[in-house]
Amino acid sequence: MSLGIDTDVLVSWAMLGAPHHDAARRLLETEIGSRNAPIALTPQVFFEFIHVVTDARRFVRPMGMDQAVSVARDLWDAPETIRVLPGPSMLHRVFELLESLHLGRKRILDTALAVTLNQAGVNRLATFNGNDFAVFSFLEVVDPRA
Repeated sequence: MSLGIDTDVLVSWAMLGAPHHDAARRLLETEIGSRNAPIALTPQVFFEFIHVVTDARRFVRPMGMDQAVSVARDLWDAPETIRVLPGPSMLHRVFELLESLHLGRKRILDTALAVTLNQAGVNRLATFNGNDFAVFSFLEVVDPRA
């Protein structure tokens, strides 16, 4: 069973000195190495990843744009990665959940990620922000610190 990866986990995995760097590394090593399970990644996560790791306000030593794109490309092309693309009904499902769960504007990207993974048959998500995804009953949240 594959594991979806949220942006915060990917950023922590890539950035030495990030608060949860070791936990993110352990989780991915366990999933890919010990369990031989693929990880599921979406374009949205990579766009957010590049945005965050290149931000000098967040990191003393941010990645340069070329390095961030290279890391993202290597992960997208890795044999351990399941590449998950939004399906044609994703947008309507996101709208439905935003309305039915009364979610605000800061929940749009989380909802889109949850729906994209779910529609691809990925029902587990590794994130350090479990509370943000608890509202989605179709998604099992995996905290890398656990």
